[in-house]
Amino acid sequence: MATSSVILILAFCGLMIAASFGIGLWSKKKATTTQAYFGGTAMFGPIAVGLSSMAGVASAFALVGVPGLIYNSGNAMAFWMLGSAAFAASYIILGKKVRAMAEVADISSLGDICDVRFNRNRVIKALMSIIICLGCVGYLAAQISAGTVLISNLVDVPPIVAGLLIFGLLTIYTAISGEVGGLLSQAFQGAIMVIAGVVLIIAFFVVTGGFGNVLEAVGSVSEITGANGVTKTLGPDFLNAWGTMPGGISLTWMLIPLLGCVGQPQVIVRMYAVKNPRDLPKTGLVTGITHAIVSFLCVVIAYGALYLVSTGQIDPLPSGDNAIYAFADHCGLWAQLLAYAAILAAALSSASMFLTSSSTLLSKDLPSALGIKIAPEKQIAISRIFMIILGVVSIVVSVFSSEMVGLLGTFGWGTLVSGTFPVFVVGLLWDRCNTKGVIAGLAYSVVFNILPLVTPFAYPSSLPGYFITSAVAITLTVVVSLVTPREKLNAASQAVLDL
Repeated sequence: MATSSVILILAFCGLMIAASFGIGLWSKKKATTTQAYFGGTAMFGPIAVGLSSMAGVASAFALVGVPGLIYNSGNAMAFWMLGSAAFAASYIILGKKVRAMAEVADISSLGDICDVRFNRNRVIKALMSIIICLGCVGYLAAQISAGTVLISNLVDVPPIVAGLLIFGLLTIYTAISGEVGGLLSQAFQGAIMVIAGVVLIIAFFVVTGGFGNVLEAVGSVSEITGANGVTKTLGPDFLNAWGTMPGGISLTWMLIPLLGCVGQPQVIVRMYAVKNPRDLPKTGLVTGITHAIVSFLCVVIAYGALYLVSTGQIDPLPSGDNAIYAFADHCGLWAQLLAYAAILAAALSSASMFLTSSSTLLSKDLPSALGIKIAPEKQIAISRIFMIILGVVSIVVSVFSSEMVGLLGTFGWGTLVSGTFPVFVVGLLWDRCNTKGVIAGLAYSVVFNILPLVTPFAYPSSLPGYFITSAVAITLTVVVSLVTPREKLNAASQAVLDL
């Protein structure tokens, strides 16, 4: 890449970071209470909330990891687009109940919802906090890994330096303004992703001539070796519904975006940020449409790269994570500016959301679950400390992990589902769900999410471990709730569940 192009791309990305930083500083004046700082509760309209929620889900995992997975293993991850419909489903299934929680109690975190629903049960709150924080580290690492790959495509700096530079600035402005600044900066970054998506989707059809040409080119070449010595296997089987991965894994990747979206913290916490409950349908619509644009971008980027490789216009890629960069580089400077900015926007938006969510759990919810009382004004200071710690840990994990961005992201996504479904999905939809059932499900999740990280343990199945853990955790929650006595709901919970 020409030096002038690198300078322009860095300048464009720098302006976006500066704008995000400015939004964070400006938002500080709105974060005047702990409820505003931790939750941004009932403060924003449907466009800001919708763009923010989309940007939290359609993260660098999507823009870098999903094209990488499609490039490496074929069609299966194209089902990622199902997540767009899942946003509407999320608001239909949970939106009204989660927003109603902010009407019957002071809600600024997932732990507050947990307190209302399960009568301040400390065990549930502690287990949920641990699982979600574990998933957040995996998801944060995916964002940082994508950000460091972006910088390494432009300048020769160590990944640890790139990570500290980009995400250090993010940590500063997020710590200053909390969830208020996080939501507004994420909305700005989400808008950049949508604009880039529209332009690059048009570029795909201009470059390839459409999916017919892509399928013909990829299906007619069984194998191609480039001048760089890298060989890429293609052919008709690469284009079948499952791709080249085992059917069980491909099926999992189809179900994760469709079902998992409902239980993602970045979706749930935005539901109580909506100012007017009547705006929930509009919020779901904004989120679904914008996510459809960005997720379609993820798919066409992968097929654009495959088309360029199969037609010999570029060499096979050494890593699938390079697919979006290869396609943008081929299209020229304007595409590079938008693609690099969109990736950085995606990484920043998701990272800031998970920083605020996880630091809130560690500084507010987990201490409360352990019986530690912290004054509200001190909670904010402690939250800022945890943001810094989590940021550094995630940077280290991303730099030294051998996993590609997409796999880091699916681990984080799957882990979060195992911690949120028993509490928020089953708990808010089913009044028979009780504390014993949720504790059983969460305890299983904690053990079997951590066990594979510290031991050689693996399920005797081709399905990813986090998917089995989530399924068993939900099953345990339901079964144990059925075989144990029904618990009387408090008045606030009963009002919410009756909606």
